Amino acid sequence: MTFAAPWIFGLGLLAVAAPVLIHWLTRPRPVVMRLSTLRFVREAVQSRSAAHRLRDWIILALRCVAILLLTAAFAGPQWGEPPLIIDDGGDAVRVVVLDVSQSMAATAGNTPGVERARTIAERYLQYRSGLRTNLIIAGAQPHAVFENVSTNFEALREELSRAAALPERMAVDAALELAARQLAPLDENDQRRRELVVISDFQRSGWGAANFDAIAPATKIQLESTAAEETPDNLAILSAVCQPIGARQDRVLLTVRVGNYSPTSRNLIVEAEIGDAAYRLSGVCDPQDEALLKQEIPIRMTGWIAGQVRLVDSEDTIPGDDWRPVVARLRGEPQYVLITQQTGEGTSSSHILAVALAPEDDWDSASSRLHRIPPRLLDNQSLTDADLIVINDCGQLSPEHLEVIARQLTRGRSLLYIASDSIDAVNLARLVEASQLELAVRFAPPAPGADRHDLRLVTFESPRPPLASFGDSLPALIEPLRFGGGLSIQGGSVVNPAADDSIRAMYSDDTPAIVVASTVSGGTLAIVNADLTSSNIWKTGALVPILDELVQELLATDSGSETYLCGEKLVAQVDTGRAADTLRIVRDSDVQPATDESLGRLLDEGNSVLWQWDAPDVQGVYQIQDNRETLFAAAIAIPAEEADLATLPADVVLDRLVTGHEVHFSAPGASAAWEHDLWKWFAVGVLVCLLAEVATLMVFRT
Repeated sequence: MTFAAPWIFGLGLLAVAAPVLIHWLTRPRPVVMRLSTLRFVREAVQSRSAAHRLRDWIILALRCVAILLLTAAFAGPQWGEPPLIIDDGGDAVRVVVLDVSQSMAATAGNTPGVERARTIAERYLQYRSGLRTNLIIAGAQPHAVFENVSTNFEALREELSRAAALPERMAVDAALELAARQLAPLDENDQRRRELVVISDFQRSGWGAANFDAIAPATKIQLESTAAEETPDNLAILSAVCQPIGARQDRVLLTVRVGNYSPTSRNLIVEAEIGDAAYRLSGVCDPQDEALLKQEIPIRMTGWIAGQVRLVDSEDTIPGDDWRPVVARLRGEPQYVLITQQTGEGTSSSHILAVALAPEDDWDSASSRLHRIPPRLLDNQSLTDADLIVINDCGQLSPEHLEVIARQLTRGRSLLYIASDSIDAVNLARLVEASQLELAVRFAPPAPGADRHDLRLVTFESPRPPLASFGDSLPALIEPLRFGGGLSIQGGSVVNPAADDSIRAMYSDDTPAIVVASTVSGGTLAIVNADLTSSNIWKTGALVPILDELVQELLATDSGSETYLCGEKLVAQVDTGRAADTLRIVRDSDVQPATDESLGRLLDEGNSVLWQWDAPDVQGVYQIQDNRETLFAAAIAIPAEEADLATLPADVVLDRLVTGHEVHFSAPGASAAWEHDLWKWFAVGVLVCLLAEVATLMVFRT
C-alpha cells in the first residue's frame, strides 16, 4: 500500500498528542474529605477507580486510532500499481479507443463486455482543465467522434452512451493508426503530454498481430481489459455454404462449419431452412475444435435460393453467432456461348464441340443452350447470359475482343479454350497477359515441319480432374484415343509437370493436353490442346463424359454463394443488363424495399450494375430485385473469428505487442489491480471508533 500524500502523517502524529494531552489534563484530582471512619470509603474508591482507569485507557486508545485512521484517509491510500494516466493536472492530449466488436457482447456475470467498457471509458472522458480528448469507436471501420481532439466532453460521453457491440470484427491496426493521427503534434512547439487509452477484451484472434509502431514512443499507453477472468464458453456457426453439384445443378451440398470453444464435447443439432424446405443436421464437436456437417439437398428450381442455418439448444455466451444466412445460385441447364468463325455445318470442330457440350439438344430447334457468336460481334452484352464461354477456331482476336474476354475472367467467369491452330498461341499469350493469369506453360506454334498426329494421352500416377472421376475404367477409356493438331510449348518439354496441379494430362510427346488455371478473382481458364477434327476422341464416345467432368469443374467455381462480412465494405458486380434505377435492394423477406441508401446504392457500370455498401450492419440475406425477380443475392454474416473468445494474457500484450512504450495493463480481478478509493474504508474505521467510544461510555456509566 502506498499513499498519495504521506507527509500528512506528520500532522497526524501531532494530532494524536491532542487526546493524550486532554487525557492527562482531565485526570481525577485528590479531594480532602474529613470522615469518622475510612473502612467503607476505601473499598468504594478502590472499586470505582479501577473501572474508571480501564474506561479512560479504552477511550484514549479509540481516539488515537480514530485520528490515525482519519490521517490515513486524507493521505490518499492506494493499493496495487497505479495506472499511467491519472488526472493530475497539466496540458494533455488523450485519445480513448473503444472496442465494439462482436466479442464485446460476451457476458460475464450478466454484464456485457461493452457495458463494462463504457463504464471505464467514462472515467477517462471527464472534464479537466488543460485536457483535450477524443473517442474512437473501433469496429471494422474505426471512426473518431470528432475530426480532432476536443474539449466537448459532454458530446463525447453522449456518443459513448450510444456505443454498443456490433456484429463485426475490430480492425486493430486501423484503429491504432487513427489514434496516432489524433495524437500527432500540431507543430514542433506542441509539447503536451500524449495519452492513449485502449479499452478492449484483447481477443486473441484480433490482437494477436497488433502493431503499435504507429504510436509515438513518448505516448503513455493505458490498456484496460474488459475480459472475464475465465474465458466464456461459446458455440458458433462459423460458415455455411450451399455448393451446387453437377453441370445441371439440380442439387446442392450444404456444408456447415461449427466451432466449439468450450472445455467439453458438445452434441450439435443444426436446423437448415433452404428455400421452402427444412433439414436437420447433427454431429459431435470435440472441445476447442471445429466440426463439419454436410447434407446433400435436392433443388427443384433455378435461380437464387436463400435460407439460414441455426444451432438448436445452444445456450452460450453470444447468441448472435448461433445462426448464419446462406445463399446460392442454381443455373439449371448451363448456357454456353461459343465464339467461333465456323458456321457449324458439316463435321467441323465447332459442331463436334457443340454436340458434346449439349448432346441432348435438338439442333434443328432455335432453343439450343449453345449460342454461336462470330468474333466480330463479340461484346460484353453478348456474354451476359452465358454460364460458360467457349472458344474454338476463332482466328486472331483483336485487342478489343481479348479485353472483353479478359474482363470476364477477372470478374470470376470461366472460359474453355480449344487450342487447335497456330494463331491460338498468340491469342492465349495475350489473354493470359490481359487477365493477369499465371499459366504453368507458354504455348507456341508447332515448329516448322513438326508433325503433331497420333498422339496418345498420358495420365499421372494419381489421375487429376477431369480424368480422375473415371477411376478404374480410365485406362480402357483413353487407350484407343489418338490426338492431332494443337500447340507446342516454348522452351522444350515441361519441367516436372507432375509437381504442377494445373497440368491435368500430358501427351506422349511431353506437351500438355489439358491445362486449368485460375485468376486471383476466381475466374478459371481451361485449355484443351487438340484439333478435334484431327482426333478420334469424338468418334470413341469419350469426348462427352470428359467434357462433362471438365465443365462441372469450371461451373463449380461460379457457385453463386456470395458471402460478405458485417462492417466490411461491400462491392458487388451484378451482370443484369438492366438500369440501376429500375432495381431495388431488399433485406430477407421484407416486402417493401429500402427507399434510401441504408442498404447501399446501385450504380450503372456499362452493361452491369455495381452494388456499393459502405458498412453492412445487420446479418441476413439481401437481394437485388426487379419487380420481385431476384437478380442477385448476398449473405451478410458475422466474421467467424469473433466466435473464439480466448484473450491475450497481460504478459503477451506487454512483452510482445507493445514494446518501446511506457505501458500499463489493467484487468478485472488482477492481483495488482489499482485501488485508489481505499480512503472510504479508513473513514468507516473512524466512524467505528466513535461508535465504540459511545458504547464504552454507556457500559462504564455510573
